Amino acid sequence: MAPAGSKCSPRTPQHGAIRIKEDKHNNQDGMKNEKRDITFDITRSLCILWIVGVWHLKDYVCLDDVSETFMRAGDVITTAVLGAFTFMSGFFLKRYKMSTMSDALLFYRKRFLRFWMLYFASSASIYMASAAGGSPWFSSPLSFVLSQLGLSVFFPPLPSTFWYISMLMLFYLLTPLLLIPRKRTGKIILYVTVEAVLTILWLAGVIEDQCMLFFPMYALGMLTSDRDVDKVKARRCWVAVCVPVLFILSLQVGHRHIASFCWQILAVPLLVILSDFLASNRMVCAVGLKISYASMNMYLFHRHIYLFSVLVLNTSSLRNIHEAVMPLWLAVLVVVPVITVFSYFLQKAYDRIVSQTLH
Repeated sequence: MAPAGSKCSPRTPQHGAIRIKEDKHNNQDGMKNEKRDITFDITRSLCILWIVGVWHLKDYVCLDDVSETFMRAGDVITTAVLGAFTFMSGFFLKRYKMSTMSDALLFYRKRFLRFWMLYFASSASIYMASAAGGSPWFSSPLSFVLSQLGLSVFFPPLPSTFWYISMLMLFYLLTPLLLIPRKRTGKIILYVTVEAVLTILWLAGVIEDQCMLFFPMYALGMLTSDRDVDKVKARRCWVAVCVPVLFILSLQVGHRHIASFCWQILAVPLLVILSDFLASNRMVCAVGLKISYASMNMYLFHRHIYLFSVLVLNTSSLRNIHEAVMPLWLAVLVVVPVITVFSYFLQKAYDRIVSQTLH
């Protein structure tokens, strides 16, 4: 996530994206970074706005009819967006150095402090609220416990929304191992081996297919260097022309898993050049940084605020709260901004606590 309050600096000669200075206290990944290209902050902002402000919003607003075309297109875009999120996780976490067990333990500690307590607060509160409303979010108490350990993929059905964070937790558990190889060839061999194991486990019915589908993007993020990203930006015209064509062609792929991977891998360069273009605008830069900073909490708490909003607007009891809706205009103009602002200040407060804990 991007640090709050960062200042936009002039364009760099390499490409159009604005870069910002940040110190180790403001870097949410817990790493020292003298300068950070905000392209991925804009990408993260676009992705979270799609998830929170479009895809999940449809569950809480008055829509006369949601067409099958919209649902199919939305499913494709959502898969691509989650793939981009996963790619960014691997891309930024590859900067950690793993030489000793102490390095691995420090990594786990920082990841734990980074998000687990917020994740627990989010999942526990919605678990209790939805159970009280007669529509449990998790299939069982065991499902809830396993989701806190990153093991949901081994015990279907997966909990809505929270399955993604639980899956990332599993990837984080593997990350110290994934960072051991120094050379790219060794990394590729290891990542292909892990993907092969995940595929075998899926074929054997041991895990759900989400891990197999999204791990390649996590691995690809770890393999991608800053120079690779700059090369994509330098070839933005080719990317802008070729990627949409390939994306349309990928829609014709009959195998769902292959098509899903195509959507994810094609979305990343397209989002990078779009974000790089948008990042040259100072207003977009400023807003994008704030949304990016709030994005994790937006994902974790948006359903809470949506549910609270429809509860306030309807005289329904908790037992049918999941059937209540609100006007689309109110959701877009009021509730989504409230989610963003709430998430931003919650992250600020949480970072203050974590900073005191780490130091």
